[in-house]
Amino acid sequence: MRLTFIALALNLMAAPAPAQSSDSFTADALRRDFRHLYTTLQSAQPGLYSATPQSVLDQRHAEMLHEIDNSMSAFEASVYFQTFLSEIRIAHTRIDFPVSDWFAWRDNGGGAVPFDIRIRDGRVLVESVLPLENGLVRGDEIIAINGQPNALWLDRMTAHLSADTPEFAYTLLESYFPAVVWLEYPQAESLSITVRRGDGRDHRINVPLLSSDAMATLPEAPMQSFQLPLFDARMIGEDIGYLRPGPFYNTDEGGNPWDPTSYVARVDTAFGAFIAADADTLILDLRDNPGGNNTFSDPIIAWFADEAWRFASEFRLLVSETTTASNAARLAEGGGEVSAQYAELFANAQNGDTILYDFPQAEPREGERFQGEVYVLINRYSYSNAVTTAALVQDYGFGIIAGEATADMSTTYGAMEYFTLPATGIRVGYPKAHIIRPNGDDHPHPVTPDIELSLPLLRGETDAALDQLVERIRAD
Repeated sequence: MRLTFIALALNLMAAPAPAQSSDSFTADALRRDFRHLYTTLQSAQPGLYSATPQSVLDQRHAEMLHEIDNSMSAFEASVYFQTFLSEIRIAHTRIDFPVSDWFAWRDNGGGAVPFDIRIRDGRVLVESVLPLENGLVRGDEIIAINGQPNALWLDRMTAHLSADTPEFAYTLLESYFPAVVWLEYPQAESLSITVRRGDGRDHRINVPLLSSDAMATLPEAPMQSFQLPLFDARMIGEDIGYLRPGPFYNTDEGGNPWDPTSYVARVDTAFGAFIAADADTLILDLRDNPGGNNTFSDPIIAWFADEAWRFASEFRLLVSETTTASNAARLAEGGGEVSAQYAELFANAQNGDTILYDFPQAEPREGERFQGEVYVLINRYSYSNAVTTAALVQDYGFGIIAGEATADMSTTYGAMEYFTLPATGIRVGYPKAHIIRPNGDDHPHPVTPDIELSLPLLRGETDAALDQLVERIRAD
């Protein structure tokens, strides 16, 4: 059984969150932090009210502030505060998911749901399920959990996740589902799942929540969905080079996550092999890619780009005391050239100003380059810089985008910074910039593929999307 949320949860975190204190905080302290949370975002975050009107957020903040009448631990407060941040509906405005607390729960024998879900076209489907004697099977359509219809429990569970759209929230929920169930039902030993099958009848099934040890004793699910490897570089037949570069950060064990040296070496080796094999087509696979940094993606594009490029047409920074302090802290820890440039810009601007940061152009590589046709494969699990990379390939005409529309946005609020709440020590992330995709469209919108592939509702044992794209390439 795949528990993909574990990798995704860690990959989407811009930096590791500090360990949460086990101390209990008074209601007065929590209210002060909750006020500080909102006032800081109001001064530091561009587009705070771009998705949810200020009147709605003001009212919700006042309601939640009034409801704080008991002490909480830092963990409880972070979960509570995050439900407010999720209503802003900007993915980068968030308190990082309490992954370490979930792992601790599991290490101490805590139970988890023994199945995965897919949320597609308004339907919630069971994808993989461990073989239990409860009757739940792959393909069952869930219509209620613990007596609550989908509209209610989906709303409750996605309140733990920051996302720009419901579709984006659902893709995150698929990955975080076991842990979010734990947040919603921390004492539960089982869930009552109501499913609807082809016979039109509803079936109520009691599904136990299983410890890691209990899951380990069970056979694998009878039907395993295919899994994409972290990195893959190979020829498909004699004519198509296939490159799956992996997340745009260093995944080497013990390595600096932002050092691209070994990553670029792997990419260069792959392109050298494609050229030596006379490949006339490249498939760049960015599916299930959590993103990362353009210092990793730019060297890939440099192999096939035919002109200089910028990953954004505009990068609009909001200057604030909070952002200046966060950037200064990063510089003190060895932050790079970009942070130093930010500091210079901030020093010559006033708090509240919106200024433009002029990213330098990236250039095609000198010497040998890949001259064939390029296809970029994306899906709804392509996030952050994977979306940005696909958008610039599309906007500059460097290649053809294929697959399904992303859930994440190509024009977005990003470039995260952090501040810490003074009483609880909770670390809050927020975007400091409005990043406009290369074509200048300043409205939030996913990357829409040039070639939309027909994908099954549930992943099978074979890679249907890749097979379709290869067939399409060979037919042209």
